[in-house]
Formats: sequence, C-alpha cells, structure tokens
Amino acid sequence: MADLKMELAAALPRLQKAVFSQPTDGAPYQKAALRPVVIKARSLFQLEGFRDNKAFHRNLTEEELLALADEELSGRYRQALIMTDEGAAQYVLRRDGSYRKSGKSAVPRPGGGAAPTHDREKKYLLAEGENIPALVDLGVFTPDLRIVKAKYDKYRQINRFIELIDDAFSEVEPGPLTVMDFGCGKSYLTFILYYYFAVRRGFDVEMIGYDLKADVVEHCGAVARKYGYDGLRFEVADVSGDVLPDREIDLLVTLHACDTATDYALHYAVRHGAKRIFSVPCCQHEIDQTISCGGDLDILLRHGIVRERVSALLTDAIRAEILEDMGYETDLIEFVDLAHSPKNLMIRAEKNHAPRRRNIPLCRALAKRYGFRQTLLELVDPAAE
Repeated sequence: MADLKMELAAALPRLQKAVFSQPTDGAPYQKAALRPVVIKARSLFQLEGFRDNKAFHRNLTEEELLALADEELSGRYRQALIMTDEGAAQYVLRRDGSYRKSGKSAVPRPGGGAAPTHDREKKYLLAEGENIPALVDLGVFTPDLRIVKAKYDKYRQINRFIELIDDAFSEVEPGPLTVMDFGCGKSYLTFILYYYFAVRRGFDVEMIGYDLKADVVEHCGAVARKYGYDGLRFEVADVSGDVLPDREIDLLVTLHACDTATDYALHYAVRHGAKRIFSVPCCQHEIDQTISCGGDLDILLRHGIVRERVSALLTDAIRAEILEDMGYETDLIEFVDLAHSPKNLMIRAEKNHAPRRRNIPLCRALAKRYGFRQTLLELVDPAAE
C-alpha cells in the first residue's frame, strides 16, 4: 500500500510530471496534471486541471502543493502517474482509500520529506547536452550542445510544446503514426517533433510538412536527409485550395498558420477524422474586418485595438465550439507566457465522441447578429450561408 501524498512529496525534488485521472465524485477536476515550472526565477509547481472542456491553471509553492495533494488529489482520483528522473510509478486507488503502487518512484531524501525548492532545477524533456540537431541549427544549442543564454526563452517554448505533445501521447504505445504539419515554414518545430516521436519514443512515424514556398520546402527536405529522418518529407501545398491526400491522420499540427489557413487546416482535420489536433493560430483578421455593431457587446467594437483582440478571441472560441460539435474534446490553453509571444493561445483537441449539432447554430446566430464571416463555420455549415 502507498500513501499518495508521501509518494508525491518524495518525488518532488526530481519530478518531471504527475497525472491524476479517473476522478471520484469528490474530485475537483476530470483530469489534473502537475509539472515543475520556473516563473520569474522562482521554482514552483503548475497544476493544470480540466473541467467541462476547459483548462484551469494554478502555480503553487511546495507547501501549497502538498496541502492541495492532501485536500484535492489523494483519494479523489482512481489512478495517478508520477514520473521522476529515476522512473515512473503508477498508483491505483483501493477501496480502503490507499493506493496500490507499481513501477519505480523517487527515493526519499535522508531524514524524510522533499527537497527544498532552491535545491531543485527545472527538468526539461529536451535536456541540455542531448544531441538534437534542430536545436543546434536553430541556435538554441551550441555545437557542444549547451544552451545559448540568449535563446533560453526559445528553449523553454520548444520544451513547452513537446511537454504538451508528451502529455497527449504518454499512454499511447509506440507504433505507426501519421502526422501532418500545415504551414510548417522553416520547420524547426517539425524536426523537433519528429525527433521526439521517432528517436525518443520509437514510433514508426510518417510526417509530412506542407508550406506554400517551394524554396523553403526544398531546403527542409535537404535538412531532413542530412539528419537521416527517413520518415519526414515536405511538400508544396495550399491547404485552402489544393487537393491533399485522403487518408487517416493521427496528429495534425498547425503552428502560426496565417488567418484563415488555420480554418482550412482544421476543416481538413475533421473531414479526415484526425485523432488529435494542436493548433496555434496567427494573424486573425477575418472577423475584425467584417464584424459590425448589432447587440449588447457593441462597446467592445468601438476602439480598434479592443475590437482586434476581441475578434481574435472570438475566432478561436468559435473554432473550439465547432470542433466540439465535430466530435472532439477541446480546450484552449496558454501555449507560452504572453510576455514571450502575443500568439500564445493553443487549440488542443482529441476526437472522443460522436458528432453533434449543439454549438454550430449558436455560432451561426452570433455571426448573423454581428454580420461577421468566419471561414471554419462556413466550411462546416455551408447550407446556412
């Protein structure tokens, strides 16, 4: 038998990630994930909880986390996974309230208890010193695989992206995997994503990166061959007009695809039943250019900078609602801190239920009332135009 709070306390000095799932009636979230973070030079722990298809974040000190573990985590989830530098341990809740443990967890410190936060350094999935060619070419790592100080924020952003991917695929056994990346550009994240799946996790990956620029595609293809990434290729294509492969997709990624290109990529994903979607939209002008006054929220449209931001948020909210109707459990999360990039919202979706028509009529009514156009809405609901 194992005490989950004590196990978590022992794991904190070397914690990589903890996931709590299968909630009981008293659980505050449907699923919760925990990871160490560094915010303004402070070592903290971030709890990400999911409830009603929304993500909630709390940054906690070690003391606050252990108090929360006692009040909101231990006994509230039937399964828990704690991953440390030493390995991973799985915990299953018993009827008597204790947990049955399997696997390896952190070794308790001499004298018991967890290490103080100032003794702990943030552990990243893509660690300094690891031979990741794309990070060297990007200038994030030096040729001797050390982090370039001026690129530390970029290093954190890349790791944040891989942490989100790792969380989604942590329970997926390696096997054949089809990934499509729309608007891949110079493709550094594409190469890093391929490295994670093919090298780190051992998936049999087929990954295709699409971009409009032939010279970029040619360059990326040459780099893939240089790295020896046989399962990665690049093609010139316009997702808004070209005929693309009619095939099943395990993962569709679109990072900073400009304006309505994101909508066409999401539409392609839902038409082909993509199992998972990760999208960071960019340059969302469509609603801003077409919206007009028409209701109680007119005050938000009177000033250009406010209208622009509201329009961008409305765009992503509509996309998320449509994905829900298309059979996806969807949430909007902060991809990176707003101080590092204004393009900081990620749409994360996983196909897990049958399609329904609950949100689309509401979105259509809102578009009619305020006179705006939204491409994904028109692609999935053309008859209502």
